Amino acid sequence: MKKLDKESLENLLFSVNKPYQYAGNEMYSYNKDFESSDVTFAIAFPDKYEVGASNLGHRIIYETLNSIEGCMCDRAYAPDVDCKQQLERQGLFLYGVESKVFLSEFDILGFSLQYELAYPTVLAMLNMSGIPIRNTDREDSHPVILSGGPCTYNPEPLKEFIDGFLIGDGEDILKETVEVFKKAKKLGLKRAEILSELSKIDGMYIPAIHKGAKINKRIFDFSTDSVPRKYPVPFSTSIHDRAVVEIRRGCGRMCRFCQPGHVNLPIRERKAEEIISLTKALVKNTGYDEFSMLSLSSNDYTNIEPVLEELTCFFSDKKVSASLPSQRIDRFNIRLSNLVKDVRKTTITLAPEAGSQRMRDVINKNISREQIVNTTLDCYKNGYDSIKYYFILGLPTETFEDIDEMLELLGGIRYKAKLIKKELDLKQDLKLNCTLSIFVPKPFTPFQWVGQDSLEKITEKIAYIREKSKSLKGVRIKIHEKYISEIEAVLTRGDASLCDYIEALYKKGCYLDAWDENFDKKVWYDTAKECGLSIGGLAQKTFELEETLPWDFINVGIKKDWFVNEYKKAMQSAASVPCEMKCSNCGICSEYKVSKHLDKPYEPVIIEKTHKSLPIKKYRAKITKKGYLKFLSHLDWQNTLVKGLFRSELPVVFTEGFNPIPKISLGSALPIFIESESEFIDFELFGEHSTNEIVEKINSSLDKNARIINIYEITKNTPSLDITTQWARYEIEHLNKNLSNFQDLMYIKDKLTSEDEIFLKKKTKKGIDKLINIKQSVRDVETKDNKLYVTLKTGQNTDIPSIRADHLMNIFYPEKKFNIKRLCLFDENMQVL
Repeated sequence: MKKLDKESLENLLFSVNKPYQYAGNEMYSYNKDFESSDVTFAIAFPDKYEVGASNLGHRIIYETLNSIEGCMCDRAYAPDVDCKQQLERQGLFLYGVESKVFLSEFDILGFSLQYELAYPTVLAMLNMSGIPIRNTDREDSHPVILSGGPCTYNPEPLKEFIDGFLIGDGEDILKETVEVFKKAKKLGLKRAEILSELSKIDGMYIPAIHKGAKINKRIFDFSTDSVPRKYPVPFSTSIHDRAVVEIRRGCGRMCRFCQPGHVNLPIRERKAEEIISLTKALVKNTGYDEFSMLSLSSNDYTNIEPVLEELTCFFSDKKVSASLPSQRIDRFNIRLSNLVKDVRKTTITLAPEAGSQRMRDVINKNISREQIVNTTLDCYKNGYDSIKYYFILGLPTETFEDIDEMLELLGGIRYKAKLIKKELDLKQDLKLNCTLSIFVPKPFTPFQWVGQDSLEKITEKIAYIREKSKSLKGVRIKIHEKYISEIEAVLTRGDASLCDYIEALYKKGCYLDAWDENFDKKVWYDTAKECGLSIGGLAQKTFELEETLPWDFINVGIKKDWFVNEYKKAMQSAASVPCEMKCSNCGICSEYKVSKHLDKPYEPVIIEKTHKSLPIKKYRAKITKKGYLKFLSHLDWQNTLVKGLFRSELPVVFTEGFNPIPKISLGSALPIFIESESEFIDFELFGEHSTNEIVEKINSSLDKNARIINIYEITKNTPSLDITTQWARYEIEHLNKNLSNFQDLMYIKDKLTSEDEIFLKKKTKKGIDKLINIKQSVRDVETKDNKLYVTLKTGQNTDIPSIRADHLMNIFYPEKKFNIKRLCLFDENMQVL
């Protein structure tokens, strides 16, 4: 087994931004033993940690696999560009964040395919792992490469790289995959034999074996779902920094542009009691102060109001807020929005998708202009002065008249809002923030045959909107990048001929291109030309209705004739009745012998809370920050402590107002890469608590390297930590220890004690370099046991400049790395705090 040793890991983490992303050890990570496990499975997310770590599917897979006896599951993410360069520079391979074992050592490496522009990143991650990118080049020693996620509904553009695709819901397929590997390893099966066994799993597409065979998607039975009630909690804030609960899978709206709405059928709802129990457990275990009810159509969930009513009542005194994805206009009501804003006021997001009634009929949106206007104005009357809209530009049959209607709709809403403002004497004008995405035709939708608008036509429409919207005050319009949308259209409907193109993109350095700062359209377009491809021609291609499509061998359960019929109705601007209201005879229920499952009506359990007037006590705790916690920034450290406080379930005091936050304050900021035996946090609690109780509850809710070692009650008049703290004692040693390095420390000691002036270069607020004499900022310098000990000025309100320990070391050895630990803090009288 090959893995990253401790010294190599430290050298890597000291060389990158946001090193916590690559350190692992988050609360509730499993850290199972690699060598004693029957099957080792690494799940890889081809995007940054901050995106992947909060992805619900990623979390579900991680918990599902680690719950299987004998299976060890680790995680990996696409390292940011700086870390990727360091891995290459230091000759290191990509590794699992928990075990630090190289990904090439695992039995299975599974990628989550969420977005087409991540395809070159998948190949880069394989290469960073020392794994051949082409599946035909892999040997028995290499892991089997699997993938799942929404992009696998058309697996052809990646078929020459991925060994197996999981089609549909992955929970059951993963369990069956692990069982295949358990048996295969016992029997000593070769790679080809393992793939043959995997091909027998329903819902598994093995390109090397399934040549022309029909592949059924898998449908997971929600009622048997053992949902994770905890999962790894990132030390820092992530993209979706909240506890996410999936309340419903599948959507019956049948919007004709929407792939998830078709491939995730049938509708399956989780029981209200289970949602409530799950949400309470997740919030308690993770320490998040927000939970989200996730579904393609959350307010279509049968019991959305009673569930939210019960949960918001339960969490009201804990200041835990609720959030919902974009709202269905015809199911939206103010009571629902008021439940969501009970703790924190949020922005209302509505998705009309199209501005004219004709276009809403074309896409089968089934909402009227009147509903859009009335819903928006009702929100405004009830205190929401900012509304976010989602529209799609370039939908099939769209004309400039349709665009005019969209702009007129926005202008009409603003006009009526002005009248309401005057009538009700409201303080704020209504602001409309509109996001326009560009239509991308997707497989398994009635628009799968339709070509995308040309770049020239889209450019003309964008210019038209920009010009016409200038007169719309209070309306802000943001339009997605047109080149990215055109490339998406190519990849999402592509066939196996795109494999060479994707490999060429990877070889040209395309990596993390879903991020604007990394996307280079010239590379994508020039590379296509070199590969004999026309991006515009492929994106605009219109398929014949009788034509065999690259993804036709995947069976999602909906009859192709049904898609054809819906396409024809769209061309006639004719709407269809949603599956929610009446069976549309799409075929999925008969094909898979399943049916729509809706929850029974639920009566919320509301416990009236008595608001006692409890005393408020303020405490100051001394706490350690050791080990891998040194890779957290000050803000990440604060985030970790706040989540720990929430997990302790101590009654924390919050600020008042629309966005309450816990009343806590930390001592002087500790720079990243520095450990500490002496961090401080002030916080307030309701009621009487013994210090032993507080210490026990908080310590059990924090990482093992963060421990309260002293706590005492203070008054509200006690000087703040920033004022009290004046000096800090540090222990310093070289990251890589040897005798010559100790001589470096001796040299620093001699300089600090013998020189009359020691200058540090600092930048002023205006960005001008300034030399500061820090001689008075240094005291009590000594060397002992191959370490340097020094006391440095910190804190505020003094004529002596403060200095950081890492800045001090940079004066003498800017290219070298040091292990630095803060041992203690002193007040102005040099009394230890």
